[in-house]
Amino acid sequence: MSNSFVGSFWDRVTYKTEQFWNGRLYFPVMLAAAAVSMLSGNVVPSTVLLAVLCGWMLVFCRDILAAALPFLLIFLLSTLQYTSLSVFLPCAPLAVLPIGGLLVHLFHWKKPVVAGKSAVGLAAVAAATVLGGVGAISAGEYFAPLSLYYILGLGPGLLVTYLLLRSELEMPHSYDLMDRLMQMLYTIGLAMVLAIACFYAENWAAFADNWEIPCIPYRNFAATILVSTLPAVFSLVRRSRWYLAAVLLWGAALFFSGSRTALLFGAVMMLLGMLYLLRRRVLPFWAFFAALATAAVAALLLGHQIQEIFLGGRGEPDVFIGPHEPRWALLARSWDDFRQHPLFGIGLGSQKNTDLFKGIPGSMVFYHNAPAQILGSMGLAGVAAYGLLLANRIRLLLRGGEACILVGMYYTGMLLVSMTNPGLFCPLPNAALTVLVFSVLEKCVGDPACPPGKAKL
Repeated sequence: MSNSFVGSFWDRVTYKTEQFWNGRLYFPVMLAAAAVSMLSGNVVPSTVLLAVLCGWMLVFCRDILAAALPFLLIFLLSTLQYTSLSVFLPCAPLAVLPIGGLLVHLFHWKKPVVAGKSAVGLAAVAAATVLGGVGAISAGEYFAPLSLYYILGLGPGLLVTYLLLRSELEMPHSYDLMDRLMQMLYTIGLAMVLAIACFYAENWAAFADNWEIPCIPYRNFAATILVSTLPAVFSLVRRSRWYLAAVLLWGAALFFSGSRTALLFGAVMMLLGMLYLLRRRVLPFWAFFAALATAAVAALLLGHQIQEIFLGGRGEPDVFIGPHEPRWALLARSWDDFRQHPLFGIGLGSQKNTDLFKGIPGSMVFYHNAPAQILGSMGLAGVAAYGLLLANRIRLLLRGGEACILVGMYYTGMLLVSMTNPGLFCPLPNAALTVLVFSVLEKCVGDPACPPGKAKL
C-alpha cells in the first residue's frame, strides 16, 4: 500500500510537472524567477528559485531540456555582482539540488548512451584542453581550482554534457524541438535585456547627467548573450509580427550595453536577421530597404552625437578601437606563446600574461580572440582539435533547412563575439549553451519526422 501510494504520488507530480513544461506558463515563470533578483539587486532569491526549479524538473520531468533553462539562467545573475562573484558563495550548497536532481534523473529515467557526429570533435577538444600547457605550465598553475574549471569545463565537461544531452534527446517529443530551443534562447536573451534595463533604472541619474553611456562592468558578457540570441527573436517573428517589438528591444539593449562588440556584431546580426525575414517573406522588400535607409540617414545626420553618447565616457572617445589597447598586445603575445610552445601552448590556466590582462576574480587570462586563444593556450593540438570540431559543425549546418539556418545564425553570432571577447571560451553559459544548440540540431537533422530540407517553424 505504501509503495503504491508513493508510486501514485510520483506519477501525479510527474504528470503535473510535464504539463507545466509543455504549457504556456513555463517560460514566463522562468523569466520571472530570474527577474526577482534583477529587480531587487539581490542575487540570492533568484539563485534559490532557479536551483530549486532546476532540481525539480530533473527529478519529475523525463525531458532534460526542462531543467536546462533554469540552470543556464543562474549564470546570467552574475551580471548583478560581476566584479565580486564571491557574493554567490553562500549559495554554493544549492549545487546539491541540480547535482542530486541529475543523479535521480539518470537513475529513474534510464536511457541508452548515444554519440552523434559531434562526439569525435568534442573528444579531440577535450584532449587538447587537458594536454594544453604540457611542458610549459607549472603543476601549481595547472591544478589550481580556477585552471581546472576551465580545463575540464571547456574539454571533458563539454563532451560529457554533449553525450548526456544527445542521449536524452533520443526520447520522443510532443513538440517541435527547434521551436522550443528558440523559445529558450529568446528567454535567455530577454533576461539579459532586463538586466540592462535594471542597470539604467538604478543608474539613471548618472546617465542623464551627461548623456553618456556609463561603464557597465558586464557589457561584453551582455554582448555575447544578446548577439547570439538575436536569431531566436527573428525566428519568432515568423510566428507573430508582434515580436518585431522584441527586435527593437534587443537593438536598444545592444546599443546601451556600451559594448563595441555589441554595436559592431549586433549590427551584423540585425542585417542577417532582416535578410532571413526577407527570404521567408515575412518582411516585404519595401520595409527592408526603408529600415536600411533610416539607419543610413540616422548615421549620417546623427553619427557624431551617437558616437559621443556611446564612446563619450571612454578614454579615447574619438576612436572606436584605439591603437594602444591591450587587445592588440594580447594578440601579439599569443603568437609569441605559440612560437615558444608550438605543440601544446602554455595552457588555459597559465598566469604568464597577467601583465596584459587580469580580468575579474574567477576569469582566466583570456587573449580575447578565439584563434589566438587556441594557438597560445593549446598550440597545434588545439588547432587540430578545434578545426575538427568546426568542420563537423559546418558539415552539419550545410545539410540545409530551417533548423540549420537558425542554428547557423546563432553560431555565427557566437563566433563573431569570440573574435573580440572570451565568447566560446567561457564554459558556462556560452560553451555549454552552444553544445546544447548543436545537440538539438543533430536530433532535428537526423529525425525522419523533421527532414532538414523542410521548415517546421
